[in-house]
Amino acid sequence: MTKTKTLGAVALLMLSAAPALAFEDGKLLIWTGDNRGPDALREIGKTFEEEFGVPVEVAVVEPLPEKFQQAAATGDGPDIVMHAHDRLGEWATGGIIAPVTPGADFTDGILPAAMEAVTFDGSTWGYPVAVEAAHLIYNKEFVDTPPADFSEIAAMELPEGVAPILWDYNNTYFTFPMLAANGGFAFQKVGGSYDGATSGVNTEGAVEGAEVLASLIEDGVMPKGVDYGVMEGAMNNGEVAMVINGPWAWANLASSGIDFGVAPLPKVDGELAPPFLGVQALALNAASPNLDLAQEFIESYLLTDEGLATWNGTGALGALADQSAAEAQDDEKVSAMLDVAKDGIPMPSNPEMGAFWAAMQPALTNITNGAQEPQAALDDAAARIKGE
Repeated sequence: MTKTKTLGAVALLMLSAAPALAFEDGKLLIWTGDNRGPDALREIGKTFEEEFGVPVEVAVVEPLPEKFQQAAATGDGPDIVMHAHDRLGEWATGGIIAPVTPGADFTDGILPAAMEAVTFDGSTWGYPVAVEAAHLIYNKEFVDTPPADFSEIAAMELPEGVAPILWDYNNTYFTFPMLAANGGFAFQKVGGSYDGATSGVNTEGAVEGAEVLASLIEDGVMPKGVDYGVMEGAMNNGEVAMVINGPWAWANLASSGIDFGVAPLPKVDGELAPPFLGVQALALNAASPNLDLAQEFIESYLLTDEGLATWNGTGALGALADQSAAEAQDDEKVSAMLDVAKDGIPMPSNPEMGAFWAAMQPALTNITNGAQEPQAALDDAAARIKGE
């Protein structure tokens, strides 16, 4: 993507004359997290200020989704907010973010699944910036070729004291790909909108994946009670050959001196295990009087090849949603991450996802600690999601 600055003279006159530029004391305000390159955002904002005379303020806000929702509901908050796409459906339904209409010169360069992720009820509600999905991370000291299927893991030859694989398996984000491999699903789109009344967490294929998970513990491949901290510590200390995690784990592994590679998740009984695709996106506050100006800043300054190179200079964004910019990263791990993302399932953004997360965590816990058989646990989860 090599979009140039396209705001026409008429629009410039409108923007310079509009009292809407007084919003937040005449500043364009962006809210983001501390791990998303706020300093680089400020640098790009200075260029925008030099050309438009409008300062850009970047604020690090935590917890961002709760504070944005509270502020935007009262007509306050930032012009632009950066967050994972899974809240966009809720915010769109609540009327606190505005739909956007990026042109083909922007959308054609974006990973299709990323554009799908920011689409809700037939409208686009954000600009995709970066993509992330759960994937296999393997220690190259122990693994030359990652296993293609979960069935291969038990037979791996490893040094004494090194476990083959660990992950936070009661966390639905990391484990649901196993259930989705043979037909399980959280919610499906019907006519462009998610059907929140029907969930496939207890389909035959979902149960099949859960049985594979249970067998890994029953057969001693993994112990009971593994959580994120246990997994992270074992990987950093060279005590496990592989983990399932996301790109946010890379920096910590590198600082620990681990020579690691990135690969797709192992298949489940020969079927691809598609991870949830998460998309970091920029959304516009519906209460902002500066919507045109905010869109110009995003499309012509932030999400250009030059802007993305500056913003992602420290790797804060990870794998970029813009395919040409991602290719320019020339990073083996990023390339592998993008290959994983292409097979990912955009994480549903309908409000019913709250019930999905709430129901699945105890179901997976009961499966992995042996309290319930997979079928019974997933039947209970399905009933809870449906409110039965």
